[in-house]
Amino acid sequence: MDLTLQWPAPLAPMVGATRTRVEYRLDGVHLEVDAVDCDEIPFERGEAVRTFPSWRLKRHYDGYHWMGALGASVGFESLTERGCLIELDRTPGVLAVASQPMWIRWITSDGVREHYPDYFVRLDDGQAVLMDVKPAARIDDEVRAQFDMTAVFAAERGWRYVVYDAASPMREANLRFLAPFRESAGDEGLPKLPGGGLPLAAVAAVLGVGSEGYARCYAHLWSGALEADLDQPLSAKTMVCERSA
Repeated sequence: MDLTLQWPAPLAPMVGATRTRVEYRLDGVHLEVDAVDCDEIPFERGEAVRTFPSWRLKRHYDGYHWMGALGASVGFESLTERGCLIELDRTPGVLAVASQPMWIRWITSDGVREHYPDYFVRLDDGQAVLMDVKPAARIDDEVRAQFDMTAVFAAERGWRYVVYDAASPMREANLRFLAPFRESAGDEGLPKLPGGGLPLAAVAAVLGVGSEGYARCYAHLWSGALEADLDQPLSAKTMVCERSA
């Protein structure tokens, strides 16, 4: 996942907004501050500001996803959010992730408009990334306006704002398959592959004997050291290449 690809903040400020407040929970304490005072708050340690609602015949899936890189479980409220967490788990530099860590409330002349971003991510260089998750097909004008407001809010804090809009069940299934092999890479260096790559079975044979070679190949695919088209079913014939520039 490329956390530098941000949702573009509108150049024009939001008309009618007179004040912005931020509500959050930290160390069991419920707090609320003006937006200008929230820049340095460690939201990555915050607790979710709302619980996932449940009702009979609910069509959305929610739960907790174990992020091996962080050694922590993080909540999700849809399969797309789970897919986002899987991608974050293999993204270099991710130090901490908090689910629904704040309410943002814009006080306007027409009343209060509010939004809870889906995730707050802290990178190992100290950079903060605010994230929302929404399949591209469901981003209508109302959602786009909400994201625009959130992008302005994040830019004013010096944070990045990223919208994860991918919805590829096959990619998520492949990553879920690869995740258990993350520790199987071994100490050997990667083989030099031809420009067009090699079939997965051939790469596995270079990396080890039998299942050991496949496990190492899967580990490198998980980390991104080796690449393949994960939007297609993985098989022994899948073409595997070295990491692209």
